[in-house]
Amino acid sequence: MEANDIITNLNYLLEKVFKSIEGEIFKTLDKLTIIGPEILKEEPLKNIVFENKVNGLVIIANTLILFFVIYYVFKQLIGIYNGNKIESIYVFIIRIIIVCIIVNFSYYICEEILNIFGILGESIDTYASDLINRKVTFENLKDSIINIENIINTDLVSLDGIIKGIISFGSVSILISFSVRYVTVIFLIIISPLAFVCLSSNLTSGIFNMWVKMLIVNLTVQIGIKLLIFIPLAYKNQNDIIYKIILVGTISLIYKFNIFIKELLARISNENNVKNIFKD
Repeated sequence: MEANDIITNLNYLLEKVFKSIEGEIFKTLDKLTIIGPEILKEEPLKNIVFENKVNGLVIIANTLILFFVIYYVFKQLIGIYNGNKIESIYVFIIRIIIVCIIVNFSYYICEEILNIFGILGESIDTYASDLINRKVTFENLKDSIINIENIINTDLVSLDGIIKGIISFGSVSILISFSVRYVTVIFLIIISPLAFVCLSSNLTSGIFNMWVKMLIVNLTVQIGIKLLIFIPLAYKNQNDIIYKIILVGTISLIYKFNIFIKELLARISNENNVKNIFKD
Protein backbone atom coordinates (compact mmCIF):
# COMPACT_ATOMS: atom_id res chain seq x y z
CA MET A 1 0.00 0.00 0.00
CA GLU A 2 2.80 2.40 0.89
CA ALA A 3 4.57 1.64 -2.40
CA ASN A 4 1.38 2.46 -4.31
CA ASP A 5 1.03 5.75 -2.41
CA ILE A 6 4.65 6.67 -3.23
CA ILE A 7 4.12 5.90 -6.92
CA THR A 8 0.86 7.89 -6.91
CA ASN A 9 2.56 10.89 -5.32
CA LEU A 10 5.47 10.68 -7.75
CA ASN A 11 3.06 10.49 -10.68
CA TYR A 12 1.24 13.55 -9.33
CA LEU A 13 4.55 15.45 -8.95
CA LEU A 14 5.66 14.42 -12.43
CA GLU A 15 2.36 15.57 -13.90
CA LYS A 16 2.75 18.98 -12.20
CA VAL A 17 6.29 19.39 -13.53
CA PHE A 18 5.20 18.33 -17.01
CA LYS A 19 2.37 20.87 -16.97
CA SER A 20 4.86 23.57 -16.01
CA ILE A 21 6.78 22.63 -19.14
CA GLU A 22 3.59 23.16 -21.15
CA GLY A 23 3.16 26.55 -19.55
CA GLU A 24 6.30 28.54 -18.77
CA ILE A 25 9.56 26.57 -18.75
CA PHE A 26 10.09 26.07 -22.49
CA LYS A 27 8.86 29.58 -23.25
CA THR A 28 11.42 30.96 -20.77
CA LEU A 29 14.17 28.77 -22.25
CA ASP A 30 13.60 30.42 -25.64
CA LYS A 31 14.20 33.82 -24.04
CA LEU A 32 17.45 32.60 -22.48
CA THR A 33 18.83 30.65 -25.45
CA ILE A 34 19.82 33.37 -27.91
CA ILE A 35 21.65 36.26 -26.24
CA GLY A 36 21.84 39.06 -28.78
CA PRO A 37 22.71 42.79 -28.74
CA GLU A 38 19.20 43.63 -27.48
CA ILE A 39 20.33 42.47 -24.03
CA LEU A 40 22.18 45.78 -23.71
CA LYS A 41 18.86 47.63 -23.97
CA GLU A 42 17.13 45.46 -21.37
CA GLU A 43 17.40 45.47 -17.60
CA PRO A 44 19.75 45.30 -15.82
CA LEU A 45 22.33 46.26 -18.48
CA LYS A 46 20.40 49.28 -19.72
CA ASN A 47 20.81 50.73 -16.22
CA ILE A 48 24.57 50.03 -16.23
CA VAL A 49 25.71 50.52 -19.83
CA PHE A 50 24.76 54.10 -20.65
CA GLU A 51 24.65 55.49 -24.17
CA ASN A 52 26.55 58.78 -24.62
CA LYS A 53 27.22 58.96 -20.88
CA VAL A 54 30.25 58.37 -18.72
CA ASN A 55 30.48 54.87 -17.29
CA GLY A 56 32.17 54.32 -13.94
CA LEU A 57 33.90 51.08 -14.95
CA VAL A 58 35.34 52.75 -18.06
CA ILE A 59 36.75 55.51 -15.85
CA ILE A 60 38.28 52.90 -13.53
CA ALA A 61 39.78 51.08 -16.53
CA ASN A 62 41.30 54.31 -17.83
CA THR A 63 42.75 54.93 -14.38
CA LEU A 64 44.32 51.47 -14.44
CA ILE A 65 46.03 52.36 -17.71
CA LEU A 66 47.89 55.06 -15.78
CA PHE A 67 48.89 52.39 -13.26
CA PHE A 68 50.35 50.26 -16.07
CA VAL A 69 52.29 53.30 -17.34
CA ILE A 70 53.78 53.80 -13.89
CA TYR A 71 54.55 50.09 -13.68
CA TYR A 72 56.36 50.24 -17.04
CA VAL A 73 58.43 53.26 -15.95
CA PHE A 74 59.34 51.43 -12.75
CA LYS A 75 60.42 48.37 -14.79
CA GLN A 76 62.53 50.59 -17.02
CA LEU A 77 64.35 52.03 -14.01
CA ILE A 78 64.95 48.56 -12.57
CA GLY A 79 66.10 47.35 -15.99
CA ILE A 80 68.66 50.13 -16.25
CA TYR A 81 70.02 49.11 -12.86
CA ASN A 82 70.21 45.32 -13.37
CA GLY A 83 70.59 45.22 -17.18
CA ASN A 84 67.42 43.19 -17.88
CA LYS A 85 65.83 43.60 -21.31
CA ILE A 86 62.63 45.68 -21.17
CA GLU A 87 59.87 46.03 -23.74
CA SER A 88 60.58 48.79 -26.29
CA ILE A 89 59.03 52.11 -25.31
CA TYR A 90 57.62 52.50 -28.85
CA VAL A 91 55.86 49.12 -28.62
CA PHE A 92 54.56 50.04 -25.17
CA ILE A 93 53.19 53.40 -26.36
CA ILE A 94 51.42 51.77 -29.32
CA ARG A 95 50.02 49.10 -26.98
CA ILE A 96 48.71 51.68 -24.50
CA ILE A 97 47.07 53.76 -27.25
CA ILE A 98 45.33 50.69 -28.71
CA VAL A 99 44.20 49.51 -25.26
CA CYS A 100 42.90 52.98 -24.40
CA ILE A 101 40.77 53.04 -27.57
CA ILE A 102 39.48 49.49 -26.97
CA VAL A 103 38.60 50.23 -23.34
CA ASN A 104 36.51 53.27 -24.26
CA PHE A 105 34.67 51.28 -26.95
CA SER A 106 34.44 48.07 -24.91
CA TYR A 107 30.64 47.94 -24.74
CA TYR A 108 30.35 48.64 -28.46
CA ILE A 109 32.76 45.75 -29.12
CA CYS A 110 30.63 43.49 -26.91
CA GLU A 111 27.52 44.59 -28.82
CA GLU A 112 29.10 43.63 -32.13
CA ILE A 113 30.20 40.24 -30.75
CA LEU A 114 26.63 39.61 -29.56
CA ASN A 115 25.34 40.72 -32.94
CA ILE A 116 27.53 38.16 -34.74
CA PHE A 117 26.28 35.27 -32.61
CA GLY A 118 22.69 36.55 -32.90
CA ILE A 119 22.97 36.45 -36.71
CA LEU A 120 24.33 32.89 -36.53
CA GLY A 121 21.33 31.84 -34.44
CA GLU A 122 18.91 33.45 -36.89
CA SER A 123 20.62 31.73 -39.83
CA ILE A 124 19.95 28.34 -38.21
CA ASP A 125 16.26 29.28 -37.85
CA THR A 126 16.18 30.25 -41.53
CA TYR A 127 17.83 26.97 -42.51
CA ALA A 128 15.39 24.97 -40.37
CA SER A 129 12.37 26.84 -41.71
CA ASP A 130 13.30 25.76 -45.22
CA LEU A 131 13.60 22.10 -44.17
CA ILE A 132 10.91 21.52 -41.54
CA ASN A 133 8.74 24.63 -41.99
CA ARG A 134 9.15 25.85 -38.42
CA LYS A 135 11.74 27.61 -36.30
CA VAL A 136 14.17 25.79 -34.03
CA THR A 137 12.75 26.79 -30.64
CA PHE A 138 11.95 25.12 -27.34
CA GLU A 139 8.33 26.19 -27.86
CA ASN A 140 8.09 24.08 -31.02
CA LEU A 141 9.93 21.24 -29.26
CA LYS A 142 7.32 21.41 -26.49
CA ASP A 143 4.53 21.12 -29.06
CA SER A 144 6.21 18.00 -30.48
CA ILE A 145 6.52 16.45 -27.01
CA ILE A 146 2.88 17.13 -26.14
CA ASN A 147 1.80 15.51 -29.41
CA ILE A 148 3.32 12.19 -28.37
CA GLU A 149 0.47 9.74 -27.86
CA ASN A 150 -0.54 9.30 -24.18
CA ILE A 151 2.60 11.09 -22.93
CA ILE A 152 0.62 13.15 -20.41
CA ASN A 153 -1.16 10.18 -18.80
CA THR A 154 1.74 7.73 -18.70
CA ASP A 155 2.68 6.07 -15.41
CA LEU A 156 6.10 6.68 -13.84
CA VAL A 157 7.00 2.97 -13.75
CA SER A 158 6.49 2.54 -17.53
CA LEU A 159 9.11 3.25 -20.18
CA ASP A 160 7.14 6.24 -21.44
CA GLY A 161 6.80 7.44 -17.84
CA ILE A 162 10.55 7.25 -17.32
CA ILE A 163 11.12 9.17 -20.55
CA LYS A 164 8.52 11.73 -19.45
CA GLY A 165 10.29 12.10 -16.09
CA ILE A 166 13.70 12.61 -17.71
CA ILE A 167 12.27 15.24 -20.06
CA SER A 168 10.43 17.02 -17.24
CA PHE A 169 13.18 17.19 -14.61
CA GLY A 170 15.85 17.58 -17.31
CA SER A 171 14.05 20.68 -18.56
CA VAL A 172 14.12 22.17 -15.05
CA SER A 173 17.87 21.47 -14.84
CA ILE A 174 18.38 23.14 -18.23
CA LEU A 175 16.47 26.20 -16.99
CA ILE A 176 18.85 26.50 -14.03
CA SER A 177 21.89 26.02 -16.29
CA PHE A 178 20.63 28.62 -18.78
CA SER A 179 19.95 31.08 -15.97
CA VAL A 180 23.55 30.75 -14.78
CA ARG A 181 24.77 31.22 -18.36
CA TYR A 182 22.59 34.30 -18.85
CA VAL A 183 23.87 35.98 -15.70
CA THR A 184 27.45 35.00 -16.60
CA VAL A 185 27.19 36.80 -19.97
CA ILE A 186 25.73 39.89 -18.26
CA PHE A 187 28.62 39.88 -15.76
CA LEU A 188 31.23 39.46 -18.52
CA ILE A 189 29.76 42.38 -20.46
CA ILE A 190 29.75 44.61 -17.37
CA ILE A 191 33.43 43.96 -16.60
CA SER A 192 34.54 44.17 -20.25
CA PRO A 193 36.42 47.51 -19.76
CA LEU A 194 38.45 45.92 -16.95
CA ALA A 195 39.11 42.85 -19.09
CA PHE A 196 40.35 44.92 -22.04
CA VAL A 197 42.64 47.02 -19.84
CA CYS A 198 44.44 43.82 -18.84
CA LEU A 199 45.98 43.83 -22.33
CA SER A 200 48.18 46.69 -21.17
CA SER A 201 50.72 44.24 -19.79
CA ASN A 202 51.82 40.66 -20.43
CA LEU A 203 51.54 40.27 -16.67
CA THR A 204 47.72 40.55 -16.82
CA SER A 205 46.97 39.48 -20.40
CA GLY A 206 45.97 36.02 -19.10
CA ILE A 207 42.95 37.62 -17.39
CA PHE A 208 41.79 39.00 -20.74
CA ASN A 209 42.33 35.60 -22.39
CA MET A 210 40.16 33.96 -19.73
CA TRP A 211 37.46 36.63 -20.17
CA VAL A 212 37.38 36.11 -23.95
CA LYS A 213 37.26 32.34 -23.54
CA MET A 214 34.33 32.49 -21.11
CA LEU A 215 32.37 34.89 -23.33
CA ILE A 216 32.96 32.88 -26.51
CA VAL A 217 32.07 29.60 -24.76
CA ASN A 218 28.78 30.96 -23.40
CA LEU A 219 27.80 32.49 -26.74
CA THR A 220 28.87 29.47 -28.81
CA VAL A 221 26.63 27.28 -26.66
CA GLN A 222 23.51 28.89 -28.12
CA ILE A 223 24.49 27.87 -31.66
CA GLY A 224 25.04 24.26 -30.62
CA ILE A 225 21.76 24.20 -28.71
CA LYS A 226 19.87 25.35 -31.81
CA LEU A 227 21.41 22.48 -33.78
CA LEU A 228 20.54 19.99 -31.04
CA ILE A 229 16.90 21.09 -30.92
CA PHE A 230 16.77 20.73 -34.71
CA ILE A 231 17.44 16.96 -34.45
CA PRO A 232 14.14 15.93 -32.73
CA LEU A 233 12.17 18.59 -34.64
CA ALA A 234 13.29 17.02 -37.94
CA TYR A 235 11.96 13.60 -36.83
CA LYS A 236 8.52 12.97 -38.33
CA ASN A 237 7.16 9.90 -36.48
CA GLN A 238 6.71 11.32 -32.98
CA ASN A 239 5.27 8.10 -31.55
CA ASP A 240 8.29 6.01 -32.51
CA ILE A 241 10.43 4.79 -29.59
CA ILE A 242 13.57 6.07 -31.35
CA TYR A 243 12.09 9.57 -31.36
CA LYS A 244 11.55 9.35 -27.60
CA ILE A 245 15.14 8.17 -27.12
CA ILE A 246 16.34 11.09 -29.26
CA LEU A 247 14.34 13.45 -27.03
CA VAL A 248 16.00 12.05 -23.90
CA GLY A 249 19.43 12.29 -25.50
CA THR A 250 18.78 15.84 -26.69
CA ILE A 251 17.63 17.07 -23.27
CA SER A 252 20.61 15.40 -21.56
CA LEU A 253 23.12 16.76 -24.06
CA ILE A 254 21.72 20.30 -23.91
CA TYR A 255 22.25 20.23 -20.14
CA LYS A 256 25.88 19.11 -20.60
CA PHE A 257 26.60 21.16 -23.73
CA ASN A 258 28.28 24.03 -21.92
CA ILE A 259 30.89 21.60 -20.51
CA PHE A 260 31.32 20.04 -23.97
CA ILE A 261 32.08 23.42 -25.59
CA LYS A 262 34.55 24.30 -22.82
CA GLU A 263 36.45 21.05 -23.34
CA LEU A 264 36.42 21.53 -27.13
CA LEU A 265 37.81 25.07 -27.01
CA ALA A 266 40.37 24.06 -24.40
CA ARG A 267 41.55 21.34 -26.78
CA ILE A 268 41.82 23.82 -29.65
CA SER A 269 43.76 26.19 -27.42
CA ASN A 270 46.21 23.44 -26.46
CA GLU A 271 46.80 22.36 -30.05
CA ASN A 272 47.37 25.87 -31.35
CA ASN A 273 49.86 27.91 -29.39
CA VAL A 274 48.69 31.38 -30.39
CA LYS A 275 51.14 34.06 -29.30
CA ASN A 276 50.10 37.34 -27.80
CA ILE A 277 50.27 40.03 -30.51
CA PHE A 278 51.93 42.39 -28.03
CA LYS A 279 54.55 39.88 -26.90
CA ASP A 280 58.19 40.69 -27.67
